[in-house]
Amino acid sequence: MVRKRAAMAAAGAVLTLTLVSTGAATAAPAPATAPVTAVAADEPDPLPNFVGRNLFRVYSTVSAETALDIQDLSGDHRKVLWPPNWKVCTQSPKGGTKLRGGTLKLGVVKTGEKCP
Repeated sequence: MVRKRAAMAAAGAVLTLTLVSTGAATAAPAPATAPVTAVAADEPDPLPNFVGRNLFRVYSTVSAETALDIQDLSGDHRKVLWPPNWKVCTQSPKGGTKLRGGTLKLGVVKTGEKCP
């Protein structure tokens, strides 16, 4: 028996499994859901406000098209080697801005330190 997966690419999408055996296919009906609106690929989601949050959240949220320029605000010019140990103090552009393929500049300090 071969299993094929078909899915709609949108938030809240329904995954439907189709079972195929000896050439005959049966499809389980998808449960009724609210219609899913497609978002145009050229309209990026606005940036969240990352100030005060863990730097790891930035890495897990922004798209791969966005370049990150990260600066240590302590004055010690430390390199960020482990993002979960750092928190965001400054952000440019600010939250709510739509950014695709641009550069997100962040000022960070270690999580136990105060933002300057």
